[in-house]
Amino acid sequence: MPSASGIYTKTAAGFEEITRRERRLPALQRRLLILVDGERERKQLARLLDVADIDPLLAGLASAGLIAPRGAAAPVRVAAQALCPATLHRARTLMRESAVRHLGVFGNALQHAIDDAADRSALLSVSARWHMEMRGSRKGRKEADALLLTLREILGAA
Repeated sequence: MPSASGIYTKTAAGFEEITRRERRLPALQRRLLILVDGERERKQLARLLDVADIDPLLAGLASAGLIAPRGAAAPVRVAAQALCPATLHRARTLMRESAVRHLGVFGNALQHAIDDAADRSALLSVSARWHMEMRGSRKGRKEADALLLTLREILGAA
């Protein structure tokens, strides 16, 4: 059933699925999960994915417990795990430098999101977008998966 507001947020399970990839979600559904941010409406998501009927995709993610309608309950994130500042700095530096190198000025908004990530869970959340943008770039496509593995090793999320 569609959200009354038409806006969905990721649940804790949704955030974990983005980073761990434990379920075998179809590519379109995985892209939708990544795009769900608690601000975009169903129509915007449908346009971004170029699909006519997004409701079955949203329903599938909701029934799997990966997203929830905004306002139904505040999204529950996995408790932020404290990392030493040096580890956070290493992770941010890896993400920021690769975004600059492979995305150029098109990665400016992403770089701000990386800089704003205050803890491990926030960086993991941003990492889904970072990885998707890296894979979508001509320059970063070849390195994206290796960079993601390196990031997971740094953050202890492999």
